[in-house]
Amino acid sequence: MPYHSTISKLILALLASFVVIYSVPAESKAVRTHTYQIKINPELTYAAVNICFDGKVPEYLIVDYRKATKNLIQIPETKDGYIEFEGRYWKTKSLADNACIDYKVNISDHKRKRRANVKNEALSYFSENTWLWLPEKIKSDEEVEIKFDLPESYRVSAPWKMMDTKGKHFVVGKLPQDWGFTVVIGEFDLRQVSLQSGGKLNIAIMDNVKQKDNLVQWVKDTGESLGRYLGKFPLDQLQVVMLQSRKSYRSPVPWGEVKRGSGFGIILVVASERKIEDFYRDWTVTHEFGHLLIPNVKYRDIWLSEGLASYLQYVLMAQDNHLTHKQTWQRLYEGFERGLRGTVSTSKEQLVDTVKNRRRGGGSGRTKRIYWSGAVYFFLADIQLREKTNGEMDLPKLLAKLNQCCIQSTQEWTGVQLSKKLDELSDSQIFSQLYSQIAYSYEFPDFESAYAKLGITAKEGQVKIETQTGQALRESILLNPKMVDSTRQEQVGER
Repeated sequence: MPYHSTISKLILALLASFVVIYSVPAESKAVRTHTYQIKINPELTYAAVNICFDGKVPEYLIVDYRKATKNLIQIPETKDGYIEFEGRYWKTKSLADNACIDYKVNISDHKRKRRANVKNEALSYFSENTWLWLPEKIKSDEEVEIKFDLPESYRVSAPWKMMDTKGKHFVVGKLPQDWGFTVVIGEFDLRQVSLQSGGKLNIAIMDNVKQKDNLVQWVKDTGESLGRYLGKFPLDQLQVVMLQSRKSYRSPVPWGEVKRGSGFGIILVVASERKIEDFYRDWTVTHEFGHLLIPNVKYRDIWLSEGLASYLQYVLMAQDNHLTHKQTWQRLYEGFERGLRGTVSTSKEQLVDTVKNRRRGGGSGRTKRIYWSGAVYFFLADIQLREKTNGEMDLPKLLAKLNQCCIQSTQEWTGVQLSKKLDELSDSQIFSQLYSQIAYSYEFPDFESAYAKLGITAKEGQVKIETQTGQALRESILLNPKMVDSTRQEQVGER
């Protein structure tokens, strides 16, 4: 065999082995599971916590209450190094790999006092974390597993991924815990409901809440509505806590709140004695669910988050036939008018300053301007998206893209960052341009021109809809996604 031929074959063989070696896919990094074993006594006065880390220990453990240390009954103990205490922070990076910590903490301040006609005494409600030290950051190759040792009849509601049906085994989410979360421990009704649109609702209903089955169905229907709007429900699991209102209010849902610490949770205060039809006619729950479609924004730009929720609260109700189309445009018009009046009372402020001044203590005029300026922002963007793309892109499709990339983001977004991301996802400059026009304006954004484009006018506060003008665009915004799909299928069949 010629010399050069032998050398060539050797080189080819070496190259082939090189390709084989370097084409083997790298093994995925194994997930390390840090475990928490939490024993709580039947009287709900203390929690004994055992933490064992898998491999390297997180640098810090924290709670979101700066005076939480005063609740400690037993100072944290470990045989694997030492802990430095810095207020609500425990500096743990000096601990050895696979270290364990034990501590005991007083939780009696959170126990609900017995009230007349209330069955359960055994109930603790934690609206802030004053007792459970968790890793400041949970890295991509880490997870935190929590198991509760409780009496058989007790349950736990938390915003974490529930691994059983009794609420005693969880995996903590990676969102920052100091964004705030709610935990309920004790005797209450806990139901896990699966949605057709994907995802599960972990619904905690306090014992004094009436017509539980009806209210669970109402919350489930709202989840399905959001899932249809987006194409699927935006989360794998969502905590929902229902509390009975202590006073009588005009609304059947006088208060609601979304929390994002360590996972997503919605708190609803309900007047459960009201007729179930009243709940379906109320906008509060659709407003709170609407918040789930946008990542956490800095307070300066809270008008974007509240605006999207305010816009969607009526759109979702229309798509589920709880409002007629005319009623929907009427309610949006009335909301925009409230925002306009709120802007008149704060006309010396740019919108971003109105937000700051509201935090310092402002009147309802500021609140109305904040909520409804944001609603106009998304209303105008929805119209412009549909027009620019001839209906190929719209707000629901764009929010679905945002959900895929960013809803679990651990950062707080500025309005500029969010608008640029929406521009990027929609291949447009619609959102940045609208942001500049609205955020730094002293005036309420023009919604009447958009209404005119949709064939909607108003006289003496009452909207009138022209049948032909803007009909296709107008109806596309409020049309139930199921109806859109069936229409498309019919068109395909006709072809």
